[in-house]
Amino acid sequence: MRRIPIVIFLVLMAAGCASTPPKPVWVPAEGAFTAAKSGYSLVLPAGWTRVNREERLLITRDGSSLQVIGVNMYKVGTPLQHTKKKFEKGMLPQELAGILIDDLASAENIASVEVLENVPARIGDVEGCRVVCRIRFKGGLDRKCAFYGAMRGDAVFDVYYTAAARHYFDRDLGVFEEMTRSFRFLPPS
Repeated sequence: MRRIPIVIFLVLMAAGCASTPPKPVWVPAEGAFTAAKSGYSLVLPAGWTRVNREERLLITRDGSSLQVIGVNMYKVGTPLQHTKKKFEKGMLPQELAGILIDDLASAENIASVEVLENVPARIGDVEGCRVVCRIRFKGGLDRKCAFYGAMRGDAVFDVYYTAAARHYFDRDLGVFEEMTRSFRFLPPS
């Protein structure tokens, strides 16, 4: 009778050893990145790492607590996470900026957001906005954030960079700007 549980245990162990290893969470980020379902591509900087997912772009050089570059996509008509406001078709770029800033400022752990710059800008071939702001968290941490926002079809794209305000933001801002200049919308499928 005791042999049956031992045999079952050995079979389960052998099956576990034969399974494929899990994918690494972070992988080198360099060269072209395409998010086909989301409809964009861009060129990633050398020396950075990215989250190992096909459609979610999130990269860092020194760790996500120090600096992060990423892309968010929001569906028009869907409430945002913190403000519950919605993007509407035909909104002007500055209206998009206002909603994105409001959503950021409404996050639970944010004490304040100071907008340092809010200007028209292009993402790929689409008119949009560029915003730079200082973020103070309730715990006292200061970060700076830069993002480009634009609407294409029934989606709003937000290419963002956030980093520790003291050293990392200024150091890697040029990398973010270069990566954003490489952003291209894919033809609709």
